[in-house]
Amino acid sequence: MKYLITNLLLAVGFMSYAQAEDPRRTYQTASIDGEVPVIDGRLDDPAWEQVDWAGDFIQRQPVDGAAPSQQTQFKILYDAKYLYIGIRAFDTEPDKVVRRMSRRDGFEGDFVEVNIDSYADKRTAFSFSASASGVKGEEYISNNGENWDATWDPIWYLKTSLDELGWIAEFKIPLSQLRFADKESH
Repeated sequence: MKYLITNLLLAVGFMSYAQAEDPRRTYQTASIDGEVPVIDGRLDDPAWEQVDWAGDFIQRQPVDGAAPSQQTQFKILYDAKYLYIGIRAFDTEPDKVVRRMSRRDGFEGDFVEVNIDSYADKRTAFSFSASASGVKGEEYISNNGENWDATWDPIWYLKTSLDELGWIAEFKIPLSQLRFADKESH
């Protein structure tokens, strides 16, 4: 069974959330049928074959609306307890991917970011970031995106890897770490 995820914003480095001419895009995900993926930064588990890749981003910076210099794609799965996100950050020169280690919430180098608007209010979100070196970061976004609270430190899992196509980030986010509006269906 497939469901539409319409309130997940995916920001990858300097990529845009959606195409300018089509501001509302959707992604079709699926509840995992069978074994859950092992979070190892490889995306080679059979579970990932249950959903399609999505991408087709545009730049936000340095040139808003321009084609990206490198492509990025993602997949999303879920089960009763977790949200699983796989991100493929392509790089035509993978040896130049910047993989500096730092403390949590420190992003020196290449990174990806996922912002989840679980209230569907377009004013708040939960942000999860991953550097190519595997550094995790997260923030609670409020006040119409004006306030980013880096003191929010949920429990979640991340692994990254580098290969000949660029790099991969594999997330496992407990649904218990997110807040949802008091509705019967989400």
